[in-house]
Amino acid sequence: MPAQAAAGTTYYVDAEGGDDTAAGTTESAAWKSLAKASSLTLGPADKLLFRAGQRWSGSLTIQGAGAPGSPALVGSYGAGAKPRIDAEGAADVAVKLVNVHDLTLDGLEVTNWSDSTAPRTGVNLYAKDAGRLENVTLRNLNIHDIDGPGGSWVSAAGLMVSIRGNQTPTYFHNLLIEGNEISKVRSYGLITWSTWSRRNGMTSLYPVETGIPDSEVVTWTPSTGVVIRGNNVHEVTAGGITPMHTKGALIDGNRVDRAASGRLSPKGGNVGIWWQGNDDIVIQRNEVSRTGFNGPGTDGHGFDNDADNNRSLVQHNYSHQNNGGFFLAVSFAAAPTRDTVVRYNVSRDDGYESMAASTATSGTHFLNNTVYATTRVVEVKPPYTGAGKYPLEKIVRLYNNAAGVTVRNNVFVNLAGAGFDTKNNTIYDHNLYWGTERPPTGADHAPVVADPMLAAPGGERAEDYLPLPGSPVRDAGVSPDVDLGAAGIELTGATDYAGVPIPDAAPDLGAFQRAIAPAGVSSSLVPKGHLERLADRDPATFWQSVPKPRLPGTIDLAFGVPRTFSAATVTADGITESEVQVRDGDAWVPLPGTPVTTDRVRLAVKAAGPGPIRINEIALGLPGAREPYKPVPDIKVTTTFQTSPSSTVDALVDGDPGSPWASVAEGVTLPGEFVVDYGRARTISSVTLHTAWAQGQGVTDVSLDTWDGARWVPQAAHHLTNWQESSAKVETSTITPAAPVSTQKLRLTVHQANLLWGNLALYEIAAA
Repeated sequence: MPAQAAAGTTYYVDAEGGDDTAAGTTESAAWKSLAKASSLTLGPADKLLFRAGQRWSGSLTIQGAGAPGSPALVGSYGAGAKPRIDAEGAADVAVKLVNVHDLTLDGLEVTNWSDSTAPRTGVNLYAKDAGRLENVTLRNLNIHDIDGPGGSWVSAAGLMVSIRGNQTPTYFHNLLIEGNEISKVRSYGLITWSTWSRRNGMTSLYPVETGIPDSEVVTWTPSTGVVIRGNNVHEVTAGGITPMHTKGALIDGNRVDRAASGRLSPKGGNVGIWWQGNDDIVIQRNEVSRTGFNGPGTDGHGFDNDADNNRSLVQHNYSHQNNGGFFLAVSFAAAPTRDTVVRYNVSRDDGYESMAASTATSGTHFLNNTVYATTRVVEVKPPYTGAGKYPLEKIVRLYNNAAGVTVRNNVFVNLAGAGFDTKNNTIYDHNLYWGTERPPTGADHAPVVADPMLAAPGGERAEDYLPLPGSPVRDAGVSPDVDLGAAGIELTGATDYAGVPIPDAAPDLGAFQRAIAPAGVSSSLVPKGHLERLADRDPATFWQSVPKPRLPGTIDLAFGVPRTFSAATVTADGITESEVQVRDGDAWVPLPGTPVTTDRVRLAVKAAGPGPIRINEIALGLPGAREPYKPVPDIKVTTTFQTSPSSTVDALVDGDPGSPWASVAEGVTLPGEFVVDYGRARTISSVTLHTAWAQGQGVTDVSLDTWDGARWVPQAAHHLTNWQESSAKVETSTITPAAPVSTQKLRLTVHQANLLWGNLALYEIAAA
């Protein structure tokens, strides 16, 4: 017999008609004050209810606990606005819950403001040396106008979950924070942290901000089953949502706007949603916008996978107008962040750097994102220390020793002409580039250079970046990296931004996948029922034959849309000999091991052990590249200019417009020449020059000649480049002959150049 839920007692609090000497157990005998309510120790199924439409000045402490299946409740009764608890800046915390479990806080308005810079908090779920605390829910709260230092102070927040102590391992299990509005906070919007966080190099918990000595910070003991969903956080001076020290947390469907904005401190910055010290966290279906930016090095991104995180999955988010960028992974050597997947997100009009990976991070994978990058310039005004104007400089930026970065299956609409870092053996593979005259595709294994044909580019909704029918993104990608599974990141059952399942074989590029039905399955083996399980994209389901199947036998997959793949994975038991085949005209032939496009696939089962055959899934794949792209070294370039010792002239033809060649800074004489030898004849219709900091070091007057086998033939005389920038933005200038010409070699004669710093520089000479 299941345990009977406790009946519990309901207590009422009425600020206008109550009396603290009354029983408090009926509406007509309600208590009056927060002090009286704070003296109550709640038990299973008890309720502490505040009258709607009323206001209390002061602070409330909630203590006690419910029981599994009989939670205690703190909420409201009657009609009207949420009951308001207003600490008026006189208390550190307006509403504090102490060592509670099996308890729900629901439907209060909370404020704590006196226009002071002292750290203040609205609601604090607090625990110390209390062990495992289960089943706490904080929902439907309106927390606003919370004092604080006006910067980033982890001991102050609108809603804070804080765990102290070092004697009894303490953590929350099944903690739900949902449907709250948190706004106008002079520090964090929503933050969780614990002194049970020491591992690797994380040995402190912001002692300057929290006052917690390092001696109290002990072995990492994460909260589990944490869900933070459906919250609306806006106008806060620090991070919007910051979960720390959890395992398996879900941050889902939240809205964060104008985090790290309105700061009183002229230094530092923060991020819309960032996390630290977590394992296996999932950040999904959130919308983050207009995060503040105080100059390079101060964050300002929509999302940040910070120090000491393992296996983070960031998917299905919409990031827009965040002044520092869309996403950042950052750490430090003693507490590295590893194995991050950023997939099926939409980034619109984010500033400075779209996607970045920094120090001590490894295994950061940017997969199937759609990035719409514009020419918007972010202006940081005094008194912030980073005052200045900042255009978008990089679509992908790599700092220091960031390692194991993969950039695959993305759509980059790059109206800003921003650069792509390629150092540290970064893999670029099967991305689409559009928006600049010559997109930087040289480092990509299989770039697509075409208009992605988006529904309404520049629009304000994520859905405006859906590809239209006929878009070149269709079936142009490769399968997710198998190494991600080895890192412990679950990739089965993946869906796109809109929830469309990702099909077998070649997926679409970008954040949106067109719907493709699973294959129809037929077989010569019996039974015939449940064969659809072999192609349902769920390896947990299976089909099983009769105990003694008649062999040889076949299983046929028929796709409604032709699929491109090069490998097939059969998850099965009992089969000892089989072959995957594809239809070639009128015949079945073995899968060749190279990419093939077909709408029919067969598993020919030739032999099996005793007993039935069990098959979970027949999955088609198109593996991506495992190494950085290395262009064939058949192009040679020489110059009459003396090359700087810190660069190489080969950078001009390495296919990477982000890698510069520069001359020495003294003794540059003009005119001078560059000669590119392709080793064989090729047809050239245009030659594009790539340069950054061009107004300071770019060539300005250039002539183009081609070699006809005996002499140089003029093609364009005194082309003027007209550079516009003096920044890290890579600009292009294209020289176009009167007609396409076949040639093995071309010569650029530089007549004039900007020599502001004494040198000239050129990043790429790209012929098309």
